[in-house]
Amino acid sequence: PPRATHRHHRAGDVLMLLQRLVEYSDSRDSTIPPFHRDLEFHWQLELAADGTLAARELTPLVDDTSTKPRGVRHVVPYTVRTRGVAPQLAADDIQYVLGWADPHSKAEWVAHCHEEFRALCARWADSETGGGDPVAQAVARFYAAGLETQVHQPEEFSSKQRVLIAVDGRPAYRAGSVVPFWSAEVATLKGGGTRGVCLVCGRVGDLLDTLPAKVKSTLVPGATNDAALVSINERVFGYDLTTRLAGSPVCLACGEAIGAALVDILGSAHATSYADQDSRLAWWLTGSTDSDPMRLLDEANPDDVLPWLASVHHGTPLAGASDRTAFCSLTVGGNYARIMVRDWVDMPLTELEANIAAWFDDHEMSPVARNARRHHPMWALALSLGRWDRTAERYVDFRTRGADRPTHTQRDLQRAAIRGLPVPVSLLRHLIHRISTDGHLDDARAALIRLCLTRSPLSGEKPMPDLDTTNTDPSYIAGRIFAVLEQIQQDANRDQKLNTTYGDRYFSGAVLNPRAAITSGRRDATAWLKKLRRAGTAHYRERELDDLFALIPPGEGLPGRASLRQQSQFLLGYHQ
Repeated sequence: PPRATHRHHRAGDVLMLLQRLVEYSDSRDSTIPPFHRDLEFHWQLELAADGTLAARELTPLVDDTSTKPRGVRHVVPYTVRTRGVAPQLAADDIQYVLGWADPHSKAEWVAHCHEEFRALCARWADSETGGGDPVAQAVARFYAAGLETQVHQPEEFSSKQRVLIAVDGRPAYRAGSVVPFWSAEVATLKGGGTRGVCLVCGRVGDLLDTLPAKVKSTLVPGATNDAALVSINERVFGYDLTTRLAGSPVCLACGEAIGAALVDILGSAHATSYADQDSRLAWWLTGSTDSDPMRLLDEANPDDVLPWLASVHHGTPLAGASDRTAFCSLTVGGNYARIMVRDWVDMPLTELEANIAAWFDDHEMSPVARNARRHHPMWALALSLGRWDRTAERYVDFRTRGADRPTHTQRDLQRAAIRGLPVPVSLLRHLIHRISTDGHLDDARAALIRLCLTRSPLSGEKPMPDLDTTNTDPSYIAGRIFAVLEQIQQDANRDQKLNTTYGDRYFSGAVLNPRAAITSGRRDATAWLKKLRRAGTAHYRERELDDLFALIPPGEGLPGRASLRQQSQFLLGYHQ
């Protein structure tokens, strides 16, 4: 059945995504050990080699001289806290390391956190790898003797500030026994206690109960907490009423690789997220190539776009393109502590390059200013869907309140460009609403209209990027006539400044009902042309109007109540 087939394809997409993430993690040149994360630390606890205090005061790690005080970053043992109290090894919050509670914390909770941290240090020292490690022994002796009570509290601190433990001035997390012990500890904490076939690698091994890593909320628009890619915490949400990862069995190695890859990809230079948008897109290539296809979308440099278009038109592949190289992109959004995969693409790089060339070909638009660009970067097209500020003469920024820009603008445009798909009709409808409300149509907005019409299954002939004198669509001609009427009024009143122009009065209404606006304009044009006759320039404008009206097919006339397609054609004719 179609629905079952759809589920099968979606499951295949998820599996391919997880496999690609593991491949990415395996191929990257990373020095980060497994189950570690880059975190910011505010304090350092100094211990001597024998486990005694080397200093009773915490060493501050925050630089107060900068405008934005920040601590020192270290890559330390880390796993997601999904089950209440969960200490991290050798470096953690003040409430764990020293058991200090600030006025906003519950003393009972903090005491429990500290006891669990002490127990973790004892297990480290008693383990096979930690038994011969002097660092592990020093930390365990420190807590066994209760020496943390002798550390002086600073005047200001919070329970969530992080503390780094150092032995003889060297961070304890760098001890040789840390990685093997911590890997085994995470396997115990995150393991579901079952063995089976891993969904990702296909090998039999110990399966995870939950993924050991989450992505920072700052990298997932909409997430209010650090977010996980796969997690089922209620039976009603899981396949066959299962929870945790029972419906998506993942082994320890693959689970770590998936988390590390997500953090790296979403935090890389190949990730984009416009402010106030609901998604973040990150991409990577599976093969070795010098190609950077997404940079072209972001910059639209004419010197790069024209050769790209020529290669597709002539059927010659671009240098560096290969069918063996795959382009992968992941678009995510957040919901509390969950990652929503909004789009996942896995295609040959050559196919992406053809789609990008088509993207520029389909939105090319003749500019109003001479020598201005004919193709626009992705961010400029997305920006043009917001409100136009007449005072500042620019579009309001993505962060501005009241910008009236759909939160799905970025992902809709990126998806259309990458996959070669039509732009959602909702974006075209919103764009025309903004043009009518703002009374502003520029190159970027006209380019978006042409893109929408070109890719719409309801459109007939592909609109031209330049003025099409052979186009007899009444809506397109109506737009041209409106522009000529505007010009006639301007020519007739060059020696005076008008408070309200013909365009100011009728443009918004003309988009929806060209017939009424043009009827009024042609009536007013009688007086404008009378002024031009005195100047001897009326003949050209009168002939221009007559020629345009003559293009309208007999029996059709000017459109009255215009459809969305007719409104789009009117605006194209007007702009061109």
